[in-house]
Amino acid sequence: MQRITKNPETRRQEIIDAAIGLFVEKGYEHTSMLDITKEINVSQGLCYRYFKSKEEIYQAALNLYVEQGVDCFNAMMQNKNCSLFELIDTLPALHDMVIEDNQYHKFFNSPGNSNFHLQMEIALINELIPILTERLESAKENREINIENSTLLATFFFYGQLGIWQRGDIENKEKIKYIREYARALLERN
Repeated sequence: MQRITKNPETRRQEIIDAAIGLFVEKGYEHTSMLDITKEINVSQGLCYRYFKSKEEIYQAALNLYVEQGVDCFNAMMQNKNCSLFELIDTLPALHDMVIEDNQYHKFFNSPGNSNFHLQMEIALINELIPILTERLESAKENREINIENSTLLATFFFYGQLGIWQRGDIENKEKIKYIREYARALLERN
């Protein structure tokens, strides 16, 4: 095997991408570190230099996918031209904003990967709560809303949505409609 030197970040990303592709194709449980090294034609030693285990590769992939969602959400929250209520109306659409045509989306949203999907959603929510809390605090200062605890409201908002998104008996468009309606009702009561 001829040695090809690559930038460490490039190589690391290559390993993660190959692993995710194999997780989609073969399933997480049926993919080994050897499979990953064969996919990108590198030695096992090289792969282990970057990741100690398949689980560590999975965690890196999870973090990257969550980061995409956080970036989209953060961009939305930074829009100072929108009122809090306008932003709340756009939040459920975040579910569809993360690029759907990539291996990460396919893996985390495959029917047999509900545990991985739930782990991803919880990791994402934990990153989004402080961002929404900050926006709620700003809205409170501007007298758009009157709430006592912004962090608890942000937590309730996201974890409440999680239950709705987990429902398989409701179409996504309907879920978005209900989430918007309930979020507005919650904010308008205060």
